[in-house]
Amino acid sequence: MDNDIWEKLEGKTVLVAGDFMLDRYIEGEVRRISPEAPVPVIEVCSEREVPGGAGNVINNVLALGGRARAAGYVGEDDAGRTLCGILRGRGADTSFLLREEGRPTTVKTRVVSENQQFLRFDKEKAGPPSAACLNDFREREEALFAGIDVVLLSDYGKGFFTRECAQFFVQEAKKRGILTVVDAKGTDFGRYCGADICTPNIKELSAASGMPVSCEEEIFAAAEKVRQESGISRILVTRSEKGMSLIPGESGQKEDYPALAKEVVDVTGAGDTVASVVALGMAAGLPLSDCCKMANRAASVVVSKFGTATASRAELVGTSLAGKVTVPEKDAALLADGLRSQGKRIVFTNGCFDILHAGHISSFRRARELGDVLVVGLNSDASVRRIKGDKRPVIGESDRAALLLGLKSVDYVIIFGEDTPETLVRALRPDVLVKGRDWEAKQPVAGQRFVESYGGRVVFMELEEGLSTTSIINKIKDSYEKR
Repeated sequence: MDNDIWEKLEGKTVLVAGDFMLDRYIEGEVRRISPEAPVPVIEVCSEREVPGGAGNVINNVLALGGRARAAGYVGEDDAGRTLCGILRGRGADTSFLLREEGRPTTVKTRVVSENQQFLRFDKEKAGPPSAACLNDFREREEALFAGIDVVLLSDYGKGFFTRECAQFFVQEAKKRGILTVVDAKGTDFGRYCGADICTPNIKELSAASGMPVSCEEEIFAAAEKVRQESGISRILVTRSEKGMSLIPGESGQKEDYPALAKEVVDVTGAGDTVASVVALGMAAGLPLSDCCKMANRAASVVVSKFGTATASRAELVGTSLAGKVTVPEKDAALLADGLRSQGKRIVFTNGCFDILHAGHISSFRRARELGDVLVVGLNSDASVRRIKGDKRPVIGESDRAALLLGLKSVDYVIIFGEDTPETLVRALRPDVLVKGRDWEAKQPVAGQRFVESYGGRVVFMELEEGLSTTSIINKIKDSYEKR
């Protein structure tokens, strides 16, 4: 799947309706057991608050470059004001996130040490939206749906989605030709009749269908039962370590999308990520197969993080570039962000590398030892001609890139069109910039001042004596002219 596909999600507007809540994390260290009872004592180091439930769906949409409008209710309390403030601060439209008196904002508080939850306590009062809330949506429905590309209903089982409320969003979307994605809870999926796709996990599918789901045939049968009885067009079942299954797929049969191998730290919010990516992909007009592949990749990033989390486009593009590839120059910053999110130390060097020789190979090997990843900036053919003359390069840029990637020490190649790599260095922000010793007298070299401005290193490396592309070309030329 081409990484350019993620750009198609940018700017799409999602109406996210559902159960909004605030997630609180109290984090600290455990050094002793309480003398009062056999329980650990946590010395609190930090506290943080993030949007949860449908709020986390909005965070995922925004992280991927989309726009979001919230529709739901919170309490007339400090938690509600905090939640609205966070979402507004991140760019979401909260003009339809209504305050309801007499009902507290749902707050989930987790007590955590070393990424392990010791305790969770919830403050909530589940129940349906008030008549005043639904009337407000109806009275302002034109403004509610204005500019919306897709509707995503995020049901966390807190009571917002009565049949009346769910059908309001589904039918008003359908009336306007807007697709609807549902992340449903409970057993009554019929509330969402007319929705285009629903994304239950495997346990939710079993509960909704009343059927076992222990093998592929049972999963298909359960999904078909739910689909036919609910009137939802498609079911996308999320299956944890087994990935996802779309029923029916674009082929008309069950289509499976295996999970991407990745260490699982916390599955909190992974369903939000899947629903968000599928919604944005459908809004962009992408095939469902691409939407599922993208959702798989995004979920693999989210489950590697602790707590309520999102996946950004930078992480998705960066982590998908698994090495030994030529990266488009426009994706240089995304590559660097992805590598840094994995804790990688980036080394950068550059050149024309027209005819690869032993001196280059030695320099690459020593450069690679200065960090975890070696990125080589390669002058384009046009750039080489400007620098070396019309008879160069001898070898085209794509073949030069392939030769470099064949070396064990080179992880990525980026072809750049300018005469110097200054712009590329600024995009990559490498930890180490490597140049040959012959450049030391020409300081500052391209990118040097920038790298040193944020504490990076510039290393001038000794070169192999008597080796250069020009000397090799001249030797070949002289050899043939003497014949």
